[in-house]
Amino acid sequence: MHRLTILIITVFLLFQTVSWGAEKPPVFTQKDLARLILQQFSWGGGLPKEPADRDYLMILGGKRSFRYEAENVYNPETDRVTVRDFPLYGAFTGKGWILGVSDTTDATFTIFLPVTGEYDLKAVIKGNGFVWNIDDKEYRSDSKSGNFRETDVAKVNLKAGVVTIKLTIPPEGAIDSFSLTAPDYMPIQPLLGWRFREALTAVRMAEVAVALTNRYAQLPDAGPAASPKPIAVFENGVIPPSAAPTTASYLGPFSSAKWVRADYRGATIQIPLAVAETGYYGLTVNVMGEVISGSINDTPFKLASKPYLDKLNLGTYRLESGDNTLSITLPPSGGIDAVEFNKKSVAPDDFLRLSGVAGPADRLISAEEAAVLLKSISGSYSIRK
Repeated sequence: MHRLTILIITVFLLFQTVSWGAEKPPVFTQKDLARLILQQFSWGGGLPKEPADRDYLMILGGKRSFRYEAENVYNPETDRVTVRDFPLYGAFTGKGWILGVSDTTDATFTIFLPVTGEYDLKAVIKGNGFVWNIDDKEYRSDSKSGNFRETDVAKVNLKAGVVTIKLTIPPEGAIDSFSLTAPDYMPIQPLLGWRFREALTAVRMAEVAVALTNRYAQLPDAGPAASPKPIAVFENGVIPPSAAPTTASYLGPFSSAKWVRADYRGATIQIPLAVAETGYYGLTVNVMGEVISGSINDTPFKLASKPYLDKLNLGTYRLESGDNTLSITLPPSGGIDAVEFNKKSVAPDDFLRLSGVAGPADRLISAEEAAVLLKSISGSYSIRK
Protein backbone atom coordinates (compact mmCIF):
# COMPACT_ATOMS: atom_id res chain seq x y z
CA MET A 1 0.00 0.00 0.00
CA HIS A 2 2.85 2.32 0.86
CA ARG A 3 4.51 1.70 -2.54
CA LEU A 4 1.19 2.36 -4.35
CA THR A 5 0.78 5.69 -2.59
CA ILE A 6 4.31 6.74 -3.59
CA LEU A 7 3.61 5.74 -7.20
CA ILE A 8 0.40 7.80 -7.33
CA ILE A 9 2.15 10.85 -5.88
CA THR A 10 5.03 10.49 -8.37
CA VAL A 11 2.66 10.33 -11.36
CA PHE A 12 0.70 13.33 -10.06
CA LEU A 13 3.88 15.41 -9.70
CA LEU A 14 5.01 14.37 -13.19
CA PHE A 15 1.79 15.64 -14.81
CA GLN A 16 1.95 18.88 -12.78
CA THR A 17 5.49 19.48 -14.04
CA VAL A 18 4.37 18.97 -17.64
CA SER A 19 1.42 21.35 -17.25
CA TRP A 20 3.57 24.00 -15.59
CA GLY A 21 6.10 23.78 -18.41
CA ALA A 22 3.42 24.26 -21.07
CA GLU A 23 2.19 27.69 -20.02
CA LYS A 24 0.24 29.52 -22.70
CA PRO A 25 1.92 32.57 -24.25
CA PRO A 26 0.41 35.91 -23.19
CA VAL A 27 -2.51 37.18 -25.26
CA PHE A 28 -1.51 39.76 -27.89
CA THR A 29 -3.66 42.83 -27.20
CA GLN A 30 -4.75 45.85 -29.21
CA LYS A 31 -2.26 47.95 -27.24
CA ASP A 32 0.49 45.55 -28.27
CA LEU A 33 -0.53 46.16 -31.89
CA ALA A 34 -0.39 49.93 -31.34
CA ARG A 35 3.15 49.60 -29.99
CA LEU A 36 4.12 47.40 -32.93
CA ILE A 37 2.75 49.93 -35.46
CA LEU A 38 4.83 52.74 -33.95
CA GLN A 39 7.87 50.49 -34.02
CA GLN A 40 7.36 49.29 -37.61
CA PHE A 41 6.84 52.78 -39.05
CA SER A 42 9.43 54.52 -36.82
CA TRP A 43 6.88 56.75 -35.12
CA GLY A 44 8.08 56.06 -31.58
CA GLY A 45 9.96 59.35 -31.43
CA GLY A 46 6.64 61.01 -30.73
CA LEU A 47 6.26 59.17 -27.42
CA PRO A 48 7.44 60.61 -24.09
CA LYS A 49 9.75 58.55 -21.87
CA GLU A 50 6.83 57.09 -19.92
CA PRO A 51 3.98 56.98 -22.46
CA ALA A 52 0.35 56.75 -21.42
CA ASP A 53 -2.49 55.43 -23.57
CA ARG A 54 -3.34 58.96 -24.71
CA ASP A 55 0.16 59.35 -26.19
CA TYR A 56 -0.36 56.36 -28.49
CA LEU A 57 -3.81 57.65 -29.40
CA MET A 58 -2.40 61.08 -30.23
CA ILE A 59 0.00 59.65 -32.81
CA LEU A 60 -2.39 57.10 -34.30
CA GLY A 61 -5.26 59.61 -34.34
CA GLY A 62 -3.43 61.76 -36.89
CA LYS A 63 -4.30 65.20 -35.51
CA ARG A 64 -1.57 67.72 -36.27
CA SER A 65 -2.58 71.01 -34.66
CA PHE A 66 -0.56 71.97 -31.60
CA ARG A 67 -0.58 75.22 -29.62
CA TYR A 68 2.03 76.20 -27.05
CA GLU A 69 1.71 78.95 -24.45
CA ALA A 70 4.98 80.88 -24.27
CA GLU A 71 4.85 81.20 -20.49
CA ASN A 72 4.72 77.40 -20.17
CA VAL A 73 7.65 76.47 -22.42
CA TYR A 74 10.33 79.15 -21.87
CA ASN A 75 13.33 78.65 -19.57
CA PRO A 76 12.79 80.77 -16.44
CA GLU A 77 16.36 80.15 -15.24
CA THR A 78 18.16 81.54 -18.28
CA ASP A 79 15.69 83.67 -20.27
CA ARG A 80 15.82 87.41 -19.57
CA VAL A 81 12.08 87.97 -19.84
CA THR A 82 9.13 88.44 -17.51
CA VAL A 83 5.69 86.82 -17.41
CA ARG A 84 2.70 89.16 -17.29
CA ASP A 85 -0.95 88.26 -16.69
CA PHE A 86 -2.85 91.43 -17.58
CA PRO A 87 -4.12 92.58 -21.04
CA LEU A 88 -1.55 95.32 -21.69
CA TYR A 89 -1.50 94.47 -25.40
CA GLY A 90 -5.01 93.10 -25.74
CA ALA A 91 -6.56 89.70 -25.08
CA PHE A 92 -4.27 86.72 -24.50
CA THR A 93 -4.66 83.00 -23.93
CA GLY A 94 -3.37 80.76 -21.16
CA LYS A 95 -2.19 82.00 -17.78
CA GLY A 96 -0.17 84.90 -19.13
CA TRP A 97 2.32 86.11 -21.73
CA ILE A 98 6.00 86.91 -22.02
CA LEU A 99 7.42 90.44 -22.16
CA GLY A 100 10.92 91.23 -23.37
CA VAL A 101 13.19 93.95 -21.98
CA SER A 102 14.36 97.35 -23.18
CA ASP A 103 16.91 95.80 -25.52
CA THR A 104 17.07 92.66 -27.66
CA THR A 105 16.89 89.43 -25.66
CA ASP A 106 16.53 85.69 -26.26
CA ALA A 107 14.06 83.08 -25.05
CA THR A 108 14.48 79.33 -25.42
CA PHE A 109 11.30 77.31 -25.89
CA THR A 110 11.37 73.56 -25.33
CA ILE A 111 8.32 71.74 -26.68
CA PHE A 112 7.24 68.19 -27.43
CA LEU A 113 5.89 67.31 -30.89
CA PRO A 114 4.06 63.97 -31.28
CA VAL A 115 4.12 63.67 -35.10
CA THR A 116 6.85 64.36 -37.67
CA GLY A 117 6.05 66.61 -40.63
CA GLU A 118 6.07 69.98 -42.33
CA TYR A 119 4.19 72.49 -40.19
CA ASP A 120 2.94 76.03 -40.52
CA LEU A 121 4.44 78.01 -37.64
CA LYS A 122 2.31 80.91 -36.45
CA ALA A 123 2.77 83.15 -33.43
CA VAL A 124 0.77 85.68 -31.44
CA ILE A 125 3.26 88.51 -30.93
CA LYS A 126 3.60 92.25 -30.41
CA GLY A 127 6.51 94.02 -32.06
CA ASN A 128 8.73 93.88 -35.13
CA GLY A 129 11.98 92.01 -35.57
CA PHE A 130 11.37 88.63 -33.94
CA VAL A 131 13.88 86.02 -35.18
CA TRP A 132 13.14 82.31 -34.78
CA ASN A 133 16.08 79.89 -34.84
CA ILE A 134 14.96 76.30 -35.54
CA ASP A 135 17.47 73.61 -36.58
CA ASP A 136 20.03 76.33 -37.41
CA LYS A 137 17.62 78.09 -39.77
CA GLU A 138 16.33 81.59 -39.07
CA TYR A 139 12.88 83.03 -39.75
CA ARG A 140 11.72 86.59 -39.12
CA SER A 141 8.26 87.71 -38.04
CA ASP A 142 6.63 91.10 -37.34
CA SER A 143 3.27 91.94 -35.83
CA LYS A 144 3.12 95.42 -37.41
CA SER A 145 0.81 96.30 -34.55
CA GLY A 146 0.95 97.75 -31.06
CA ASN A 147 -1.19 94.87 -29.78
CA PHE A 148 -1.02 91.11 -29.94
CA ARG A 149 -1.58 89.81 -33.45
CA GLU A 150 -1.27 86.34 -34.96
CA THR A 151 1.35 86.28 -37.70
CA ASP A 152 2.58 83.65 -40.15
CA VAL A 153 6.21 82.83 -39.42
CA ALA A 154 7.29 80.03 -41.77
CA LYS A 155 6.86 76.46 -42.93
CA VAL A 156 9.19 74.25 -40.90
CA ASN A 157 10.13 70.58 -41.14
CA LEU A 158 10.24 69.05 -37.68
CA LYS A 159 10.91 65.59 -36.30
CA ALA A 160 8.72 64.14 -33.59
CA GLY A 161 10.02 64.42 -30.05
CA VAL A 162 11.66 67.25 -28.11
CA VAL A 163 12.05 70.42 -30.21
CA THR A 164 14.12 73.42 -29.11
CA ILE A 165 13.30 76.86 -30.51
CA LYS A 166 15.43 79.92 -29.82
CA LEU A 167 13.54 83.18 -30.21
CA THR A 168 15.18 86.59 -30.39
CA ILE A 169 12.72 89.14 -29.01
CA PRO A 170 13.04 92.81 -30.08
CA PRO A 171 13.10 95.64 -27.50
CA GLU A 172 9.76 95.77 -25.61
CA GLY A 173 8.53 92.86 -27.73
CA ALA A 174 6.00 90.37 -26.36
CA ILE A 175 4.74 86.90 -27.21
CA ASP A 176 1.60 85.16 -26.04
CA SER A 177 1.69 81.79 -27.82
CA PHE A 178 2.70 79.98 -31.01
CA SER A 179 1.25 77.08 -32.95
CA LEU A 180 2.29 74.31 -35.32
CA THR A 181 -0.37 73.08 -37.75
CA ALA A 182 -0.43 70.66 -40.67
CA PRO A 183 -3.19 68.77 -42.46
CA ASP A 184 -4.48 65.93 -40.31
CA TYR A 185 -3.76 62.34 -41.26
CA MET A 186 -6.56 59.81 -41.52
CA PRO A 187 -6.86 58.08 -38.13
CA ILE A 188 -5.47 54.57 -37.73
CA GLN A 189 -7.86 52.58 -35.57
CA PRO A 190 -10.35 49.72 -35.52
CA LEU A 191 -13.91 50.50 -36.61
CA LEU A 192 -15.15 51.22 -33.08
CA GLY A 193 -11.90 52.72 -31.81
CA TRP A 194 -9.01 51.33 -29.80
CA ARG A 195 -9.71 49.12 -26.79
CA PHE A 196 -6.20 48.57 -25.56
CA ARG A 197 -6.95 45.88 -22.97
CA GLU A 198 -8.82 43.60 -25.35
CA ALA A 199 -7.19 40.72 -27.19
CA LEU A 200 -6.47 41.41 -30.86
CA THR A 201 -8.83 39.45 -33.09
CA ALA A 202 -8.68 38.88 -36.83
CA VAL A 203 -11.41 41.39 -37.64
CA ARG A 204 -9.79 44.16 -35.54
CA MET A 205 -6.45 43.46 -37.23
CA ALA A 206 -8.20 43.66 -40.61
CA GLU A 207 -9.87 46.98 -39.72
CA VAL A 208 -6.53 48.47 -38.69
CA ALA A 209 -4.85 47.16 -41.87
CA VAL A 210 -7.50 48.88 -44.02
CA ALA A 211 -7.07 52.08 -42.00
CA LEU A 212 -3.28 52.01 -42.39
CA THR A 213 -3.54 51.64 -46.16
CA ASN A 214 -6.52 54.04 -46.45
CA ARG A 215 -8.49 51.60 -48.63
CA TYR A 216 -11.96 52.43 -47.33
CA ALA A 217 -13.11 53.27 -50.84
CA GLN A 218 -12.51 49.63 -51.83
CA LEU A 219 -15.02 48.32 -49.28
CA PRO A 220 -18.30 47.21 -50.91
CA ASP A 221 -21.23 49.63 -50.88
CA ALA A 222 -23.76 49.03 -48.14
CA GLY A 223 -26.58 49.92 -50.56
CA PRO A 224 -28.85 52.97 -51.08
CA ALA A 225 -31.14 52.04 -48.18
CA ALA A 226 -28.22 52.20 -45.72
CA SER A 227 -26.99 55.63 -46.82
CA PRO A 228 -28.28 58.89 -45.28
CA LYS A 229 -30.49 61.09 -47.42
CA PRO A 230 -28.82 63.89 -49.43
CA ILE A 231 -28.37 67.21 -47.64
CA ALA A 232 -29.69 70.37 -49.29
CA VAL A 233 -27.07 73.02 -48.55
CA PHE A 234 -29.42 76.01 -48.79
CA GLU A 235 -31.50 74.52 -45.94
CA ASN A 236 -28.77 73.08 -43.72
CA GLY A 237 -25.56 74.97 -44.42
CA VAL A 238 -24.25 77.97 -42.50
CA ILE A 239 -24.21 80.47 -45.36
CA PRO A 240 -22.07 83.65 -45.05
CA PRO A 241 -23.12 87.06 -46.42
CA SER A 242 -20.97 86.50 -49.52
CA ALA A 243 -23.29 83.74 -50.79
CA ALA A 244 -27.03 83.37 -51.31
CA PRO A 245 -29.61 80.75 -52.46
CA THR A 246 -30.69 80.85 -56.09
CA THR A 247 -32.96 78.96 -58.47
CA ALA A 248 -30.99 79.81 -61.63
CA SER A 249 -31.15 76.80 -63.95
CA TYR A 250 -28.80 77.80 -66.78
CA LEU A 251 -25.66 76.67 -64.87
CA GLY A 252 -26.47 72.98 -64.64
CA PRO A 253 -28.97 70.64 -62.94
CA PHE A 254 -29.59 70.72 -59.19
CA SER A 255 -31.66 68.40 -56.99
CA SER A 256 -32.64 70.75 -54.15
CA ALA A 257 -35.31 73.43 -54.35
CA LYS A 258 -32.46 75.99 -54.44
CA TRP A 259 -28.70 75.96 -54.67
CA VAL A 260 -26.19 78.36 -53.12
CA ARG A 261 -23.94 80.64 -55.17
CA ALA A 262 -21.04 82.77 -53.97
CA ASP A 263 -20.55 86.36 -55.15
CA TYR A 264 -17.27 87.90 -56.32
CA ARG A 265 -15.72 87.30 -52.87
CA GLY A 266 -16.14 83.54 -52.78
CA ALA A 267 -17.57 81.85 -49.69
CA THR A 268 -16.81 79.25 -47.04
CA ILE A 269 -19.86 77.26 -45.99
CA GLN A 270 -20.13 74.96 -42.96
CA ILE A 271 -22.39 71.97 -43.56
CA PRO A 272 -23.35 69.62 -40.70
CA LEU A 273 -23.16 65.92 -41.58
CA ALA A 274 -25.20 63.86 -39.13
CA VAL A 275 -25.03 60.07 -39.40
CA ALA A 276 -26.62 57.41 -37.24
CA GLU A 277 -23.70 54.96 -37.28
CA THR A 278 -19.94 55.29 -37.17
CA GLY A 279 -18.57 54.09 -40.48
CA TYR A 280 -17.00 54.96 -43.80
CA TYR A 281 -18.92 57.12 -46.24
CA GLY A 282 -18.22 58.18 -49.80
CA LEU A 283 -19.14 61.86 -50.13
CA THR A 284 -20.20 63.55 -53.37
CA VAL A 285 -21.13 67.20 -53.80
CA ASN A 286 -22.91 68.91 -56.68
CA VAL A 287 -20.69 71.98 -57.09
CA MET A 288 -19.44 74.62 -59.49
CA GLY A 289 -16.08 76.40 -59.59
CA GLU A 290 -12.54 75.93 -60.88
CA VAL A 291 -11.09 74.69 -57.56
CA ILE A 292 -13.07 73.49 -54.56
CA SER A 293 -11.28 73.17 -51.22
CA GLY A 294 -12.25 72.49 -47.64
CA SER A 295 -12.16 69.81 -44.97
CA ILE A 296 -14.18 67.00 -43.48
CA ASN A 297 -13.72 66.82 -39.72
CA ASP A 298 -10.49 68.82 -40.25
CA THR A 299 -9.14 66.41 -42.90
CA PRO A 300 -8.43 68.71 -45.88
CA PHE A 301 -9.20 68.30 -49.57
CA LYS A 302 -8.59 70.40 -52.69
CA LEU A 303 -10.07 69.33 -56.01
CA ALA A 304 -10.58 70.68 -59.50
CA SER A 305 -14.21 71.23 -60.47
CA LYS A 306 -16.13 72.55 -63.47
CA PRO A 307 -17.57 75.97 -64.41
CA TYR A 308 -21.10 74.58 -64.07
CA LEU A 309 -22.92 72.43 -61.52
CA ASP A 310 -21.60 68.90 -61.65
CA LYS A 311 -21.06 66.08 -59.20
CA LEU A 312 -17.63 65.91 -57.58
CA ASN A 313 -16.40 62.95 -55.54
CA LEU A 314 -14.67 64.15 -52.36
CA GLY A 315 -13.49 60.68 -51.38
CA THR A 316 -14.31 58.22 -48.60
CA TYR A 317 -14.12 59.38 -44.99
CA ARG A 318 -14.69 58.00 -41.53
CA LEU A 319 -17.71 59.72 -39.97
CA GLU A 320 -18.57 59.29 -36.30
CA SER A 321 -22.11 58.62 -35.17
CA GLY A 322 -23.73 61.97 -34.45
CA ASP A 323 -22.39 65.28 -35.73
CA ASN A 324 -19.63 65.75 -38.29
CA THR A 325 -18.69 68.85 -40.29
CA LEU A 326 -18.00 69.52 -43.96
CA SER A 327 -16.36 72.90 -44.53
CA ILE A 328 -16.28 73.84 -48.21
CA THR A 329 -14.74 76.93 -49.80
CA LEU A 330 -16.23 78.13 -53.07
CA PRO A 331 -14.23 80.37 -55.42
CA PRO A 332 -15.75 83.65 -56.63
CA SER A 333 -19.07 82.89 -58.40
CA GLY A 334 -18.80 79.22 -57.37
CA GLY A 335 -21.80 77.27 -56.17
CA ILE A 336 -23.03 74.18 -54.33
CA ASP A 337 -26.32 72.31 -54.39
CA ALA A 338 -26.27 69.18 -52.20
CA VAL A 339 -24.16 66.58 -50.43
CA GLU A 340 -24.75 62.90 -51.17
CA PHE A 341 -23.64 59.88 -49.10
CA ASN A 342 -22.56 56.39 -50.12
CA LYS A 343 -22.20 54.26 -47.00
CA LYS A 344 -19.62 51.49 -47.17
CA SER A 345 -20.15 48.02 -45.74
CA VAL A 346 -18.47 47.42 -42.39
CA ALA A 347 -19.24 43.69 -42.27
CA PRO A 348 -16.34 41.71 -40.73
CA ASP A 349 -16.03 39.46 -43.79
CA ASP A 350 -15.55 42.48 -46.05
CA PHE A 351 -12.68 43.80 -43.92
CA LEU A 352 -11.09 40.35 -43.77
CA ARG A 353 -11.37 39.92 -47.53
CA LEU A 354 -9.94 43.35 -48.33
CA SER A 355 -7.05 43.14 -45.87
CA GLY A 356 -6.11 39.54 -46.61
CA VAL A 357 -6.34 38.56 -42.93
CA ALA A 358 -7.61 35.01 -42.49
CA GLY A 359 -10.81 34.46 -40.51
CA PRO A 360 -12.87 33.67 -38.61
CA ALA A 361 -13.46 37.17 -37.28
CA ASP A 362 -12.90 36.25 -33.61
CA ARG A 363 -9.67 34.31 -34.20
CA LEU A 364 -6.88 35.56 -31.95
CA ILE A 365 -3.89 37.17 -33.68
CA SER A 366 -0.37 36.40 -32.46
CA ALA A 367 2.49 38.90 -32.22
CA GLU A 368 4.30 37.09 -35.02
CA GLU A 369 1.33 37.25 -37.41
CA ALA A 370 0.76 40.94 -36.69
CA ALA A 371 4.44 41.71 -37.31
CA VAL A 372 4.43 39.87 -40.65
CA LEU A 373 1.32 41.76 -41.83
CA LEU A 374 2.70 45.17 -40.80
CA LYS A 375 5.99 44.45 -42.54
CA SER A 376 4.09 43.50 -45.70
CA ILE A 377 2.06 46.72 -45.55
CA SER A 378 5.22 48.77 -44.99
CA GLY A 379 6.80 47.27 -48.09
CA SER A 380 3.76 47.71 -50.33
CA TYR A 381 2.13 51.03 -49.34
CA SER A 382 3.24 54.59 -48.68
CA ILE A 383 1.98 55.27 -45.18
CA ARG A 384 1.53 58.90 -44.07
CA LYS A 385 3.85 60.32 -46.71
